[in-house]
Amino acid sequence: MIKTGRFWIIFGTGIFSLMLLFAGCGKKADPRYSLEVYPDKVSNLMVSAESDRIILKWDMPNDWDRSAQVRVLRSALKLGGIECKNCPRIYALLQSIPLRDARSKEAGKFFYVDRNIREGFSYSYRVVICTYSGVCGEESNASEISVR
Repeated sequence: MIKTGRFWIIFGTGIFSLMLLFAGCGKKADPRYSLEVYPDKVSNLMVSAESDRIILKWDMPNDWDRSAQVRVLRSALKLGGIECKNCPRIYALLQSIPLRDARSKEAGKFFYVDRNIREGFSYSYRVVICTYSGVCGEESNASEISVR
């Protein structure tokens, strides 16, 4: 028969060992994200067609100088036949350019010219601003135009 004092020492040691074992397992906290500042969303994206090109124009927030590049996304659908105006569009990267190259003479206004277009297609565009470290903000509104 085990003495009462010895029983409590063994029992206490067992409980303490289990506490150490379970203290090292499990979720402690949610992961923390880096303190990277995301660029603001581009506003007022508009497209217009002129002869053999499409011109995109947009406004930028005041802190555009922290951004390094503009990513222009495009989706193209062939016109004619069955058209699905509410179908989801798949956007692909058209071009990534330095933001300074897209600046216009007006303050806070930017533009891009797409010369790679064909008649009989509907083009939809979005613009994303990215920082020097490659962190991108939200996509702009979609702007669509048909070339006939």
